[in-house]
Amino acid sequence: MTNLGKKVLKWTLLYPLVVFVCLEIAFRIMGYSAYHNADYTILSTPKNAFIGHPEYGIQLDPGKFTILLNERVEFETTHLPNHIRYTPGSSAEKGPTVAMLGCSFTYGYGVNDDETFTAILQEHLPEFRFLNFGVPGYGTVQASMQLRTLLSAQQVETVVLHFSSMHFMRNVLSQQYRSNLKIGYQRSSKDVDAGMRVARFPYKKECNDPIRYEGWESMYTNWPGRSWLASVNAFQTFYDRTVDPEKEIEITACLIEEMAALCAEKEVRFIVACLDKTPETENLKKLVTVEWLDINFDFSSKKLTHLPHDSHPNSQGHALIAQRLENYLKQPVNAK
Repeated sequence: MTNLGKKVLKWTLLYPLVVFVCLEIAFRIMGYSAYHNADYTILSTPKNAFIGHPEYGIQLDPGKFTILLNERVEFETTHLPNHIRYTPGSSAEKGPTVAMLGCSFTYGYGVNDDETFTAILQEHLPEFRFLNFGVPGYGTVQASMQLRTLLSAQQVETVVLHFSSMHFMRNVLSQQYRSNLKIGYQRSSKDVDAGMRVARFPYKKECNDPIRYEGWESMYTNWPGRSWLASVNAFQTFYDRTVDPEKEIEITACLIEEMAALCAEKEVRFIVACLDKTPETENLKKLVTVEWLDINFDFSSKKLTHLPHDSHPNSQGHALIAQRLENYLKQPVNAK
């Protein structure tokens, strides 16, 4: 090989490496870093308190469980054969029935069966029968699916949708939520993958589109090198933002209006209890014509949540939410 050929070969191999190193240094100077997942741990005894479902994504596995979050927050929970959480004092003889729909906040992640705001309402308002349909990870899409089944299967007088700003990204299955769900949940316990094999998560891309599904295996994957290269992390973060839908508020509004129409058809009272207040939830509030209650819960409060170990409401937080819901439910309907 001639000297010229050797130089060409050298720069052909070396130049891309030099460019890549300079690019990586530039991204780090600009403040970018490699991908870091905020890991949390979930230890369930017995295993698999939450299992995969082919339509809802996640489902409560029937049984009694002790769950330890981040090695600090322990609670006991009971899942009934119909895959809802047990509410002490709720029985078939009671009525009228109030169905509580929502995510882990409604479920009562981090507190015992008798400490959830649904259980507190049941104790304070014994003339009602409260049913807790909350499931960790659910958004408005799953709630709308639950509602259709609920209205066709049993008599219910009131439906309360407990909404959180976290539900926007769940309803469209944004890249951020996909990452949080697949990478975060997968790393929380070695038993996750086995329990989630059949899971498919529902989401919407447009208001008038049918519900779509994404399987657990294809949910999300970090690009090679993202965990140790700032440049790869920056490029994937940028890519995620470009492919995320921009209509999450509009789509959420459509879902809530659909739920309200279903309830109106059955002469069932429908209430949206908005747990947190953000610019996005305020925009949503303007787009829907439903009974709306602002709970205004402070998820940054260490007195009302399990922070710094977990951000879910603690027993004091659930008591506060219950109080605000109770005051609202006690008002005459025509006073709303």
